[in-house]
Amino acid sequence: MGFFKGILFGAGLGTLGGLLLAPRKGEETREKLITNTRELVELTDELNDNLAAFRESLVTLKGTFDTLVPAFKSGVEKDVEDFRFQAEPRIQQIQAQLEKINQSLPVTEEKTVLKKGRFTLERPTDGD
Repeated sequence: MGFFKGILFGAGLGTLGGLLLAPRKGEETREKLITNTRELVELTDELNDNLAAFRESLVTLKGTFDTLVPAFKSGVEKDVEDFRFQAEPRIQQIQAQLEKINQSLPVTEEKTVLKKGRFTLERPTDGD
């Protein structure tokens, strides 16, 4: 609110300075003062209307945000859970296949263990 008071105060000082320094007749100066004051009031009213519209837009945006974000979040959480549900059996199948592969490899004393995330693969080390 201090900003708008500053604008009005500055406009008032500018008008007063214009009156004191203007080389016009008194009647012309009064007419100019009345015209400038009316324009200032119109601009102030327009600014207040725009600020009110902006506030309403912010309230609408917040309401939309409060409605959409929880729905979006729950949708993403559901998608992640669906992915886990679908991926878990596949991961188990891959791990079972890796076990079969590991069992079919010849047993050597030296093994190289490769671990990538959830998967582990043991291979014999080359005897070079």
